[in-house]
Amino acid sequence: AVVSTQSTGIVPTSLPEKFLAVCQNNTGRNVETCGILAAKLGSNSFTITHVILPKQRGTSDSCQTLHEEELFEYQDKLDLITLGWIHTHPSQSAFLSSVDLHTHCSYQLMMKEAIAIVCAPKHNTTGIFSLTDPHGMDVISRCSQNGFHPHPTIPQLFEDSKHVQMDPTISTQIIDLR
Repeated sequence: AVVSTQSTGIVPTSLPEKFLAVCQNNTGRNVETCGILAAKLGSNSFTITHVILPKQRGTSDSCQTLHEEELFEYQDKLDLITLGWIHTHPSQSAFLSSVDLHTHCSYQLMMKEAIAIVCAPKHNTTGIFSLTDPHGMDVISRCSQNGFHPHPTIPQLFEDSKHVQMDPTISTQIIDLR
């Protein structure tokens, strides 16, 4: 049997609330906001220390980052690792859309511990997701369609991240480059 070792992703419990506070203006206009989850490497763990909001363009159901070099410069200065991304669904529930699945696949291909956090303020819910491995990763990485499109849902393509631990004793910095 193959044993897969996966480092723990440590998420500050206050992170979604702090992120939503910065997103209020967009959320009030039904516009998605996205950010990068930046972490420090520990002993068998990654701790999210920063959420970096790059310049971006959002709609009611999508968010596109712009001028990403500014983001990379900031991360490089502080020696931060990208552990995934976070975004809002201002009027929908917390799930990964087909576009989100493709966005997240890129993160998870680079780092198996990558997570996607989806904040759904209208429903007062937050989900922390990973693509299922190997099924979800295989289906999405082989899909060449763009935009919103259907994928088979059985077996599941994504799930609640099993390697994440919420920690109420730590905080995160929100860095808004918009």
